[in-house]
Amino acid sequence: MPEVKPGTAMGEWRRYGLLPVAACIGYSTMAIQTYGVGPFVVPLEQEFGWSRAQVMTGLTISNAIGVLFNFAVGVLADKVGPRRVGIAGVVVKSSAIMMLATATGAFLNWSLLWILVAFGAVLAQANVWASAVASRFDRGRGLAIAIALSGSSFCAAIVPVLATWLIGEFGWRMAFVGLGLIWMVVALPVVVLLFRGRKDDIRTGREAMEDLEVVELPGSAAAGVAELPGVGIKDGLRKPAFWQLLIASFSFAFYTMAVAPNLVPMLGEKGSGVTAAAQIASLVGIVSIIARISAGFLLDHFSAKLLGTIVFVLPVFGCGIMLGDSPSYLILALGVISFGVTIGAEYDIVFYLVSRHFGLKSFASLMGGMLTAGALGGSVAPVVTGFMHDIFGGYDPMLMLLMALMAAGALAIATLGSEPAEYAVAGN
Repeated sequence: MPEVKPGTAMGEWRRYGLLPVAACIGYSTMAIQTYGVGPFVVPLEQEFGWSRAQVMTGLTISNAIGVLFNFAVGVLADKVGPRRVGIAGVVVKSSAIMMLATATGAFLNWSLLWILVAFGAVLAQANVWASAVASRFDRGRGLAIAIALSGSSFCAAIVPVLATWLIGEFGWRMAFVGLGLIWMVVALPVVVLLFRGRKDDIRTGREAMEDLEVVELPGSAAAGVAELPGVGIKDGLRKPAFWQLLIASFSFAFYTMAVAPNLVPMLGEKGSGVTAAAQIASLVGIVSIIARISAGFLLDHFSAKLLGTIVFVLPVFGCGIMLGDSPSYLILALGVISFGVTIGAEYDIVFYLVSRHFGLKSFASLMGGMLTAGALGGSVAPVVTGFMHDIFGGYDPMLMLLMALMAAGALAIATLGSEPAEYAVAGN
């Protein structure tokens, strides 16, 4: 194996600084339906006489497709390179959003349209974009991944406002067309021009050997065939670290989808008025963005295992705060802040830990496993939460379950073994 000469984070950013930005814009495509469907609910109810549950069925379909295909898309990205998959994701997802404008009012038609949206979403999932970024950054990897994954936050800030304006000006059908067209026009050129990982260059023979830590394949030296360092899929699945991170991913996703949709009513049950509850809940978005970028920076300077453990322990205290009798506005705000920190930082940390424990060879595939666990947790959490609330008449039993799940996630990360030296930060 060629000698690896440790670089600097500044050098990585000077050379590849536009890549995380391109990944951020590309990844924002994945979340259009998540944050954009809300403004369409009332117009669709009025147009077709649907129930709210029927309108929202699309999100359930999207999660179900994710459970089935997240891992397969990760394998595809590792095989053909993230660039091809990312471009396909932007094209399919943007086109699918535009096609929602053709809804006829038949529920089968609506469901089939959302299956297309769901396939676009899995092609544009987080591991596709993060795998390219991780391959270009070593010392600055934490911050680079954080910026790439900020695409969902960027989408959350823009899409609801944009969709509401488009509906008001042009109607819901043209609003769907407008959303898809805007992302196609903006995101596709950026991804085509700027999004290219090392695996993409290896596949096309563009990667200079002296610029890349490579593994020479047996019998291929003469042809210059190389691949990124790391374990294969089968070896990765055999490692305890994979299953520990899988537990952490499931716990986090279950926690997020149990709390996020129920945060305002949960605060209301603790004595907050509607306005106060909304104000406290709004802290989540602000805190999560700050936490994501901060976590990325800290990952490049401190132990990822320690940071991950802290981030998972915070919600245990946050849920404990929510269990109190008539907590004050300030105390409730602290509990919500702990929630915001976790949803902002957790996936950054998991992505980073996967890259350090397994290397980059099968990064997208193994991370696809984490996303599958997350999709499964996120799918069942709202149902379980509603069921437990109906049985017990409140959220306290669910909060206790969430405390146990997040404690299990914290323990899973805290007991991870040491990062293999060959995948750790170069020079350390």
